[in-house]
Amino acid sequence: MATLKDIAEATNLSISTVSRVLSGTADQVGIAEETQRRVWEAAQKLNYQPNMAARNLKLGYQPKCVLFLYHETAGGGGQELVVHPFFSHMLRGIHLKVAENRDYYLAYFGAAEEDRKQLAGLLEQTVNGVITFGALSKAIWDELSKWDRPVVSIEPYVPQAKCAIYVNNDLAISQAMEYLRSLGHRRICFFFTPDANEAGGPMRERVEAFQREVSMAGCDVECSVKYIAAEKNAVEAGVKAALEVLNGPERPTAILTCHDLYGIGVLEAARRLDIKVPEELSVVGIDDIDWASYTYPPLTTVEIPKEELGSAAASMLIDLIQGQPVKESLIRLPTRLIERGSAAPLAASP
Repeated sequence: MATLKDIAEATNLSISTVSRVLSGTADQVGIAEETQRRVWEAAQKLNYQPNMAARNLKLGYQPKCVLFLYHETAGGGGQELVVHPFFSHMLRGIHLKVAENRDYYLAYFGAAEEDRKQLAGLLEQTVNGVITFGALSKAIWDELSKWDRPVVSIEPYVPQAKCAIYVNNDLAISQAMEYLRSLGHRRICFFFTPDANEAGGPMRERVEAFQREVSMAGCDVECSVKYIAAEKNAVEAGVKAALEVLNGPERPTAILTCHDLYGIGVLEAARRLDIKVPEELSVVGIDDIDWASYTYPPLTTVEIPKEELGSAAASMLIDLIQGQPVKESLIRLPTRLIERGSAAPLAASP
């Protein structure tokens, strides 16, 4: 890697002159434009990369870097997460909390297993603390464990996570099921997709919570689970699953989905089959993504506190970076039911 000394030798200038030019203070001390041009051309030719961390430390100012670390499949570009409607709200929560502290800034890194060395470089040079999201590979967790950096995880579901923020998925399912049963529904189908994390995850918690709710209800309900293979287009996967279920011999009166994208797919399948929602079928999702209120009819759902997930994680991490004790190392955030137009009493069915 090129240094200031290399550029000075290439231009026959002093290191201090080169430093002035590259730091943007050349005009203040009267360095000629021709000299500045020579320095910049040499810097570009030598592919000079300024060490901003060292520069800030020398100036007595060292901003603290919060790294948002999420899983990325090899060559995937992180698009699956970045474009998901859940993601932007959670990230906004992190942004706002970090922005409250003017000495902090936020960086992002989508890490596949082969990115371990690159992550090590970030942890060594710039990162003061890490927020992880979702399932990360063992290699990435092993790398994190080598560095003395505080880590707070959002929905990790792994034993390596010592400080973590979770959604209360038991509460989410309980709220949805109590609501549907209060409307008179007893034949309910739950749409579920397995988590990428073999150790478990939010979707696994939701299906297990659903099964407990059914077990506690006993013979009072006739419920089933529809397993759906994970696909990039979750809405279309929901459509295909709903077409199978709604064309079956014992059509449910209500469908509860593990996330809203499947719920939107169910609404589309019902439209194709000319099944009226909510008169003939009630549909309830989970997450309350932005799209949920713009479906027809608007999707009844259980709101996951997306922004608060990010905010709580950032707040906990900043406390850890500053050496302050945290009140709780594991937090489960509550959910709430959002009633819209896609669910109605069973008595309304013809």
